[in-house]
Amino acid sequence: MKNITWKTCARLGATALIVYLCIRYWGGIESFLAILLNGVTAILAGIIIAYVVNIPMRFFERVLPGETGDGTRNRVFSLLLAIVCIVIVALFVILLIVPALVDAVITLAHDLPGIINTIVSSDFVKTVLPASILDKVSGIDWGQIVGSIATWLQSGITSILPGIASFLGVAAAWIVGILFAFWYLAEKDKLSTQCHRMVRSYLSPALDEKMTRLLGIIDDRFHRFIVAQSLEALIFGTIITVVALLLGLPYATMLGVLIGVMSLIPMYGAYIGAIFGAFIILATSWQQALVFLIAFIVVAQVESNFVYNRVVGRRVGLTGMWPFIGVTLGTVLFGIPGAFVGVPIMSVIFQIVHEDLTKRESLPKDALTPLERVQQKLSD
Repeated sequence: MKNITWKTCARLGATALIVYLCIRYWGGIESFLAILLNGVTAILAGIIIAYVVNIPMRFFERVLPGETGDGTRNRVFSLLLAIVCIVIVALFVILLIVPALVDAVITLAHDLPGIINTIVSSDFVKTVLPASILDKVSGIDWGQIVGSIATWLQSGITSILPGIASFLGVAAAWIVGILFAFWYLAEKDKLSTQCHRMVRSYLSPALDEKMTRLLGIIDDRFHRFIVAQSLEALIFGTIITVVALLLGLPYATMLGVLIGVMSLIPMYGAYIGAIFGAFIILATSWQQALVFLIAFIVVAQVESNFVYNRVVGRRVGLTGMWPFIGVTLGTVLFGIPGAFVGVPIMSVIFQIVHEDLTKRESLPKDALTPLERVQQKLSD
């Protein structure tokens, strides 16, 4: 009891008061935290947008001549060109894929019973599936199923309306993020200098060096991954378009664009795109949809074994099973966003471990590891 001072009592009292106020006014605190989270989400969205836009922007900054001493005009033109290129690509993808998808849905909703009956009555299906299964499929009233789905969609519209407010909130956060991204890209040199000054002022030189090295690795690996994955998606989409044209499949260009865009999701994205592509072709012919799936599987196997490891794997420093492990872990932990960042995060970890192993192997045999040095200090 003699060791208890008035400072200790004051700290305990302040802690108890803070806990009481948090419990008493938790509703207001929760609202404040929600607003704060929306602000943080907008900033994070802006950082992501700025990082992606900065990649083509840096390319234009290298190829465009600067007309002013500080390169301000060069930067403005580069930013505008990068935005225009991204918007053009996005509009091209949307205008090419969405109409075909809508037409396929309308056609299937109208002709699905006839398509199912044609598939069931074909000689190929009769030789593959047992007669009992074919009888069950033939006995299904597909028209009633389509009508039930349409009724469910119509009734679902009313349930979607309450979510419009939350959607608008997310959209507003992304709009703020876009504005933040443009401001950051226009002032990135000044902001980078200010951040470096703060880090050097408040951190030790050793920690400053380690943090700078870590951020450099993260930037390098993510930049390499985005460029390589985009190139791989372009190659994959082009191959699919050529194969679809050679096989006489409908919507050949749209199929290539769809699978190319979905290939931006490593490993699994192309297969999801193939399912949508087969669904669209199914509105025209189920035989052509089957041919497309078979051709896609063959192309995907060749692409994953020969193209992906050379274009993406080597550029990010991962080959073999490591990209697959990164995508799988990222998807399991963080869903679709994790699938995007799984490979570059695994590449960052791989590079850090590699540098640490190289450093340890170059040390003398009797040198102490960092953990052993800490243990020695504690024992002393």
